[in-house]
Amino acid sequence: MWQWIRQLWATKPTAPPAHLPRLRENGLAAGKPEPISDIIIPDAEQASLVFFQKLLNAPEHPRGYTDALRPDETAWLSARIEDLKRTPTQLTHLVPRLPSVLPKLMTALNNPDTPIRTLTGLIESDPVISSMVLRLINSPAMRVRRENIESLEQAVMLLGFSGMREVVSAAMFSPIGQLGRIEGANPLLVHDVWPISLRAANALRLGLKTRSDHQRPLLSSDEAFDLYLSVLIEHTGLIALLRQKPLTGANTSAAYVARFRALIPAYSARIAEAWALSENTIRLIRSAPAELEHLRSQARYFSVACALNRRGTLDQAQFLHLCRQLPDYARGWYDLCVTANVSAD
Repeated sequence: MWQWIRQLWATKPTAPPAHLPRLRENGLAAGKPEPISDIIIPDAEQASLVFFQKLLNAPEHPRGYTDALRPDETAWLSARIEDLKRTPTQLTHLVPRLPSVLPKLMTALNNPDTPIRTLTGLIESDPVISSMVLRLINSPAMRVRRENIESLEQAVMLLGFSGMREVVSAAMFSPIGQLGRIEGANPLLVHDVWPISLRAANALRLGLKTRSDHQRPLLSSDEAFDLYLSVLIEHTGLIALLRQKPLTGANTSAAYVARFRALIPAYSARIAEAWALSENTIRLIRSAPAELEHLRSQARYFSVACALNRRGTLDQAQFLHLCRQLPDYARGWYDLCVTANVSAD
């Protein structure tokens, strides 16, 4: 783990390339469609970079631009790297406390032979988890069915074990998204951190199902669950770093933003270790095989773009054409963003 950190710090400043075209801040002029050739669509890396720059209220340096860290930035990053040397359990104080039933539920969810009655009983033992499961099942993000599901028994009949463990996981980990005000950070994008993870995980879930409907399944049920979980909690490290009062504002260097982003997977993996998640899930958080990483990065790309669209950085034409360029298995993803925007507070 320390090799990539040493490489990160060894990066040398380079001259900035020509500035990339700025993303449009406004919607379609006078309601008239713009020619497709005139619509600038960011790729996955650019969309992610813009999200983090806006999250930290940092200058919008173009991709590839590298400058020098300020002394206070170096000190903050060094302290965070020291944090990674602590035991995984010590890092969990940086994220909201999860339900006490988590260990038993994770054991049950990781075992496909767990009787449905056992799983239902564990869910019902925690009223907060129980109500959250029903709320998620009936939310636009999960897209289970149009009619409301009234009980856990009904949910189990419709989803089976495989579907239930995805919903239960989302319900269990949703407290990590309860972030308050982070001084200096963009409050709207702070609010979007957990929805981005949840939406990306559900996009991945739908994508894997669509692929399986047309060709041999890429993953077994257990492998698909591990991949889903790795996306669901991959921003745990971001939440932990935000709670450590990151440096923000117009003087923030591009180098600081890059190193801040690079720390996130390491933090997420260490916290996943403290929660006793499966070794495969932790491995996927750190680094997934190429084909799986492609699936995961596409889901993340879509979800980040949805957040940028919701906050006005990407206009509707840009977002629509971005979705049209996604693979065939992503055809249903656009609705995940549209329904989320319609139902947003």
